[in-house]
Amino acid sequence: MDKKIPDILPKQSYWMDQRLLTVRHNEFAWRATPPDTLEEWEEQRDFTRSQLALAAGLSPMPEMPELKADVWDNANYWGVVIKKVRIETMPGLVCTGNLYLPAKLKGTAPGILCPHGHWRQGRVNHEELGSIPLRCIMFARLGFVVFAYDMIGYCDNGQIVHRWPADLQREAALYGVSPFGLQTWNSLRALDFLCDLPEVDAEQIGCTGASGGASQTWTLAALDERIKVLAPVCMLSSHYQGGCMCEEGPLMRLNGVTSFDVLSACAPRPVFLPSVTRDWTVLNPTYEFEALKRVYQLFDAEDAIGGFHADAEHNYSQETREHVYPWFTHWLLNQSLRETIPEDKIQMPPLSMLLHSDKPFQATLETTKPALEKVKAHVCEDALPQLIDAEMFSEYQAERIPLLGEIVNNDLELADIAMRVTFPKWKIDGGMAHGCLISRREEGDVIPAVWVKPDRPSQKGGICLLVSDKGKADFFEGGDRHAVLQLLMERGCEALAIDIMGSGETAELPSKSPRDESDPLFFAFNPSLFSMRVQDILTCLALLKEQGCERITLVGIGEAARAAAVAAALAEPLKAVVLNLNGVEDTPEAWLQPMSFQPMIMKIGGICGALSLIAPRRLVLHRPPRAMARYLSSLYELLKKPAALIVDSDNFLKDIEKNI
Repeated sequence: MDKKIPDILPKQSYWMDQRLLTVRHNEFAWRATPPDTLEEWEEQRDFTRSQLALAAGLSPMPEMPELKADVWDNANYWGVVIKKVRIETMPGLVCTGNLYLPAKLKGTAPGILCPHGHWRQGRVNHEELGSIPLRCIMFARLGFVVFAYDMIGYCDNGQIVHRWPADLQREAALYGVSPFGLQTWNSLRALDFLCDLPEVDAEQIGCTGASGGASQTWTLAALDERIKVLAPVCMLSSHYQGGCMCEEGPLMRLNGVTSFDVLSACAPRPVFLPSVTRDWTVLNPTYEFEALKRVYQLFDAEDAIGGFHADAEHNYSQETREHVYPWFTHWLLNQSLRETIPEDKIQMPPLSMLLHSDKPFQATLETTKPALEKVKAHVCEDALPQLIDAEMFSEYQAERIPLLGEIVNNDLELADIAMRVTFPKWKIDGGMAHGCLISRREEGDVIPAVWVKPDRPSQKGGICLLVSDKGKADFFEGGDRHAVLQLLMERGCEALAIDIMGSGETAELPSKSPRDESDPLFFAFNPSLFSMRVQDILTCLALLKEQGCERITLVGIGEAARAAAVAAALAEPLKAVVLNLNGVEDTPEAWLQPMSFQPMIMKIGGICGALSLIAPRRLVLHRPPRAMARYLSSLYELLKKPAALIVDSDNFLKDIEKNI
């Protein structure tokens, strides 16, 4: 396409959109910032919980099927009964492990969950640096009922691999499914199992694990207050958040949520923090621990935080365990607090007593894919509302619009938008074109745009925001959509044509960014390019409102219509939304394209789900996918507003003309 309009975006390097330069990662150094008041703490706690639930795919919470637990064997070892457990936690997903009970238990006892972390042998790992079986046996000998369960893909959990290849990870992320989410779901269900046992006092539950097991410990405790006491071992750091997919769910860290924030959300419950000199917890006693003490001071609960710092490498060794035991006996068994409890000279039990079979089945990609299909179907079962009645649909909208906002992480402080106008101005047929750059203040984003004003403005005072996958030039002479702008000038309607992220003058910018989307943790820390496209549209809609424009029509064409659909669902009501969806698919394959990829988007039903959130406002769709057209037509009929939806008109220009 010949270039017919002048450049708007300056060539200086400092005009690079700062969103493309700001890249976070799991070793980014954040501050541990404690709140100053209980009110601030409550606000931060609630936000942290919602971010964790979102990242785990638990927003909205999928249906929790009745637990189907198989418990067998009663091996007596060192005064402890060891059982084998297999639980179906949702279709396609199991939780496996061992239950340890005091052999002479009378009445009920406190319970302890033991997520194991990334030890080579998982829950049966036994070495100097960490022995999960010895820890569990000792806890049971001290009077606790203990459930040690496998992380995804370890030991007897042989359905789904623990680390996923990039293509599998990205497609699953569309549905809010991730190793972090599945592991968190299993932890919640393991807690249900433990609390339901007749031998367990459900009001007295603790949790402890090291490394990745520590991440699960505080994640579970932050999400579920049934965890009353916790000991996350060798993990808390503000400069290392966790390096595995099971610790970092998509979108989890977008707003700077750190491990410190997660643990802070567990206050004032008793927490014990072992740390060492030879891993990322090296500064824990002088930095994170002191900051967390300030949180506990808000509750006058300084005695509920303890720690142990050793000159050692990453571990949950006997020395560390002996410091952890008295923390749980004090807070859950009401014993006096001691510095250590020596571990009994326990021998490692035979593996046949722990493992469910002689040769546990190893998960492969062939076993993983069908299991994940069942999981995706379960967690996204209600992505599109059942068309039953208008009241139920209203409740659905009230829940899903905020959820969509969290998914794309849109700016909630859209006000005082900057518009620079010292750029080219030129005459077009029927009007004048003014180049401008649009930005949110102090964000460093840059949206090249052209504001077009007709020579003979209409008395109605309408304006169209125009977005195309080919950029703003698509609407000017030489562009495929030149007729759209000509029509607007003839009808006296103003227009703002913009380059959303990755289109027009910004098309090459993502390739110049240090973003490395091949990093499996990338989308835990960084927003998608698609969310930036949505933000650009929302920013420009906010600008038009600030400029006094009241009759705004959003026109989206091609792949830009995908972002326009999502933006329209989040924006204040518009006069109309007109989308040319010719060639735009609402399939996982289409959402996996670089400029379209958005984790969690299938949780709200993709484009169709976003458009359902617009109903019953004015919506015009040109050549949408057939299934989408059928669904939305039924929805508008249900809402008794069929005339507000126009589908499959033969003439896109007429669609625009009728809605400006």
